[in-house]
Amino acid sequence: MIYVFILIGFAFLLYAISQFMKKSNSQKMNRILRYGFAAVFGLLALFFVIIAKVIPIGGLLGLLSFMSARGSLWRLFGSEGNSRPGERASLANTPMTREEALDILGLSGNPDALEIRDAHHKMMLKMHPDQGGSDYFASKLNQARDILL
Repeated sequence: MIYVFILIGFAFLLYAISQFMKKSNSQKMNRILRYGFAAVFGLLALFFVIIAKVIPIGGLLGLLSFMSARGSLWRLFGSEGNSRPGERASLANTPMTREEALDILGLSGNPDALEIRDAHHKMMLKMHPDQGGSDYFASKLNQARDILL
């Protein structure tokens, strides 16, 4: 019975942390919390499997550990933002003119394919979601590159 209370407490703690992560703008803080919880869940999984001999709970905590490290646990609790992926994709696929594409990539005139790819690469290094950028800006950069090429 005590294990059920422990799991309920962890579920509440996860929800509270996910709400904090939703309000936080720091990608670094979110990453620290994700991997910190992954480590805690992993250690708890080992404890439940090895010491307490409660394999189902240990397996569940092991799954939560993996999901926390991948970020899918936090998306499940809704801490990755309020908009749905379909909304973001539809915003990114609005029509773009050649002038807008040049402006987005920081180019002017009539650049050749190498200049377009180089500008796209440099901007993507800054705006990629893995580097703290957003899916929206990364898709706009890709759209601008596709229009110019």
